[in-house]
Amino acid sequence: MTAGPTSQMALEIAEMPDAAARLAAPDARERSRFVAAQLRGLGPRALVTVARGSSDHAATYLSYAVQATLKIPVASIGPSLSTIYGASLNMKGLAAVTISQSGASHDIVRLSHSLKDNGGYVVALTNTIQSPLSDIASDVIDISAGPEKAVAATKSFLNSVIAGLWLVADWAEDLALAKALEAFPDVLRSVETHNAMSEIVDILGDARQAVIIGRGAGLGLAGEFALKLIETCAIHTSPYSGAEVLHGPSAILNDGFPVIILKSGAGRGLEQALEQIRVQSARVVPIEAEASVGHPLVDPLLDLQRLYALANGLSLKRGLNPDNPRYLKKKTETL
Repeated sequence: MTAGPTSQMALEIAEMPDAAARLAAPDARERSRFVAAQLRGLGPRALVTVARGSSDHAATYLSYAVQATLKIPVASIGPSLSTIYGASLNMKGLAAVTISQSGASHDIVRLSHSLKDNGGYVVALTNTIQSPLSDIASDVIDISAGPEKAVAATKSFLNSVIAGLWLVADWAEDLALAKALEAFPDVLRSVETHNAMSEIVDILGDARQAVIIGRGAGLGLAGEFALKLIETCAIHTSPYSGAEVLHGPSAILNDGFPVIILKSGAGRGLEQALEQIRVQSARVVPIEAEASVGHPLVDPLLDLQRLYALANGLSLKRGLNPDNPRYLKKKTETL
């Protein structure tokens, strides 16, 4: 499989290392350190996240980073709490991270506004600094992904996670995490995206369904990759935690059912699921790490560029348009 510049999505995938590098530039670092200082001063006892789609998968990834590094609980808050139920949360002494590429979705903005009005310190991670979300947030971090024209988010997802990880590193004053993030763009450039996924392309070439399994922060990547296969390849794909897949979903994972396992950063946490699913004769493809920056919260992201390249190449092979999937548009205005 070759993921060359045959689509806008492929061009944006190729920009991912440079996009990530922009978050290590002096202006971006200064902004992250400033927001981190506000969070240290507040000392929130918990954090909530607000996001949808790819941004929500980024929030899942970051929730593990916050809890593992800062030792405070994180909860995802559904925007429907505000738009359907009209509920207001007591956010006194708490912080929120809202992730939105456009910063314009009505329900995301409305809930974020409510959280701030009820005492919360709201940090917006967005690719659109001039936006309704930026106007109401307590502080804003530009994820600096640059223009993204393909409907399927790629570099904006990566930079949402990287911007969040830089904020965690600065907030916790975690030098090991900061060092890994500094090294990340150059290591990402060294990861080959072409021909690395030919086995998965063969398995998924005419598949109608698949399962993606991750563990820990990798669950956020499993959700994101599953979404990309749905969007660009019209494959009904479900993401599961390696711990949860044995609690019911594994009942259908047999007789050649395609199962992709994201192993990076999971340690031995996937071994039980992997062994059981193989016994059931599912068609299992483990994605092994090809590079490392030496940090379990950063290493899984080194798989992301080649996973996106797989989705792009597979979409083209199936005669689809990865840039403009049917029935979808770049900005989704949810009420």
